[in-house]
Amino acid sequence: MTGRWPRVWRHRRLLIEAALALLRADLQVRTRAGAKLIQTLGHTGSETLPPLSAAQLTAARDIGWMIELRGPLRTACLGQALAAQTLLRRRNIPCLLTVGLRRRPDGILSAHAWLRVRDHAIVGGRGREDFTPLAGFR
Repeated sequence: MTGRWPRVWRHRRLLIEAALALLRADLQVRTRAGAKLIQTLGHTGSETLPPLSAAQLTAARDIGWMIELRGPLRTACLGQALAAQTLLRRRNIPCLLTVGLRRRPDGILSAHAWLRVRDHAIVGGRGREDFTPLAGFR
């Protein structure tokens, strides 16, 4: 086996856990409105996160990689961030889910969610620089 598949096979339990977390998060995003969805995100917290061990950082990166694989699921950024947050919380790895906004050239506001541990974006990191952070949830 070459490429990414040996890594997927080695982490097959995590892949299954990630797929289930993505399904659950996608369902939450689609069925919960406003305040109920915000409660799901956690409590607002400071941008500063505690240091991580090398093992925690490796686990966080593996989780992010599995979430971003997604397979046939087409989960939006908020669902991906929620799923990763769930998996990181189970492992007691501190993380911050951030929701940001930007104004597109056509004047329409667009939102994006990303999840980070320390200074590392685990999910949704691409393009986040274009968004102004509104709130961070621990």
